[in-house]
Amino acid sequence: MYDRSFFDHPVDRRGTACEKWDSAMARDPRVTNPMWVADMDFRCPDEVVNALRERAAHPIYGYTEQTESAVAAMLAFMERRHGLKLTPSEQIMLPCVVSGLKAAVLAFTQPGDRIIVQPPVYGPFYASVRDNGREAAECPLKRDEAGRYTMDLESVKDACRAGARMMFLCSPHNPVGRVWSREELKALFAVLARYDVLLVSDEIHEDFVYRPGVFVPALDLAVEAGVRAISMTSASKTFNLAGLQQATAFCRDRALLDRLEKTLRDAGVVSGNIFGMTATEAAFSHGDAWLDAMLDYVAEGYAIFRQEVETRLPGAVLTPLEATYLGWLDLRAWGLTTAQLMERTRAAGVELTPGTFFGAVAGEGFLRVNLACPHERVRLAAEQIERALKQQDEK
Repeated sequence: MYDRSFFDHPVDRRGTACEKWDSAMARDPRVTNPMWVADMDFRCPDEVVNALRERAAHPIYGYTEQTESAVAAMLAFMERRHGLKLTPSEQIMLPCVVSGLKAAVLAFTQPGDRIIVQPPVYGPFYASVRDNGREAAECPLKRDEAGRYTMDLESVKDACRAGARMMFLCSPHNPVGRVWSREELKALFAVLARYDVLLVSDEIHEDFVYRPGVFVPALDLAVEAGVRAISMTSASKTFNLAGLQQATAFCRDRALLDRLEKTLRDAGVVSGNIFGMTATEAAFSHGDAWLDAMLDYVAEGYAIFRQEVETRLPGAVLTPLEATYLGWLDLRAWGLTTAQLMERTRAAGVELTPGTFFGAVAGEGFLRVNLACPHERVRLAAEQIERALKQQDEK
């Protein structure tokens, strides 16, 4: 049922209050190919759509609570896909992962505390820290000539020695597409355990790992390593349900979860989204076939984009993609600022994410490309980027 033609089929998202399409085209009418914000231009699994239709047929949409069947479906999925065994008491519901990050900052740190981030990294990590009066302790990732990134553990050690109280880990990493190995995580956890630094791991891209990579959940290692750890994830990324606002925090230590949950309740988060819960239960229960087919399709899209970049953009470096559907493209060889790159690519019709969203220094001269769309648009994006950069070459 979920073959290549399912994902090749274009879906017109214009006029649906779609941030990816409607806001990009309103901001700049030249844009015809939005490939920025991280949701997918694929239809959701039919099983999810049918479950939503069935629930919507009931004419009352009142306050909700988490059901045993929804929790059971989620925990079964985590064990089936990642080998992570959890109990119902080791999870709480979140509106979204970003809300969870911000709540963790409020629950476990004080104004002025330092929180470790590893740029280039998802922009809301910075906002979650700075908007709450904390300080970002930057420990930039190291990058080799092929564009592959690794952790700088000496930098992390220095931040811990300087008094960092918490670390935000992006695993798998957005935007650089790394799947942290068990060995890398063990080495990191040894540092965090030594200095008693709380780990908050954003694992929302855990299901987007490409062969032969293997995702290692933080909670798979934390207890043995002596690390206090909370992980956060959501079916919204995996099954393209971002607008339904439903996520989860996991932790082996119930006292930490209770503290986090109290912070959420103090902020007025007391009930879930009925359609979010309906959709995620259906996805976790019946979405494996769609997910496996989608991963194969996106992997093909990445291979197409890599070939297009090598052919059309000599001098560009596309970071090897181990996970996520987000291409991290180094265009510094053209000597343009990120702002100039954005202006030229928009003029060519493609909307991308500026690298500086992921760090003012670490992202300068980079663009992020969302590859979760029909392959014809992946090819078009490469053509548009080539056209944008030829403007510079011809000057």
